Amino acid sequence: MTRPRKPQHGLALVNAIFLLVVLAALGAYMVSVGGVQQATTTQALIAARVNLGAKSGLEWSINRVISPSPPTTCFSSPTSFALSGSGLQDINVAVNCSATGHVVGPTTYYVYYLTSTATHGTAGNPDYAARRMEAAVSNVPN
Repeated sequence: MTRPRKPQHGLALVNAIFLLVVLAALGAYMVSVGGVQQATTTQALIAARVNLGAKSGLEWSINRVISPSPPTTCFSSPTSFALSGSGLQDINVAVNCSATGHVVGPTTYYVYYLTSTATHGTAGNPDYAARRMEAAVSNVPN
């Protein structure tokens, strides 16, 4: 004589718990990926702003040594300033200048070596960025 089988219960519960764990892990992964994407976008924006800050410092220094007539010496170096304007808050720029004179016939020509360094934030923090640009300009005619 065979015994009648009892129906099995609880298999659906095991499947439901497994599915819940998998979905929770997938949700946690999606949240972490979203946070990384946001941080990457923010850091790229800060890097672009700092790059523009270094470029503006270099252009400012070129303007100082070339316009209206080139001086025989550089401006006081280093010169530091904070940028203002839309999107450039918290960008600090330091500009250095050195000049050398070269005598060609009766005329002395000057070569100016310019360095512009822009920073945002404090070194060691996640939002820290720094860019450095250099240029050499002179008053030698073309």
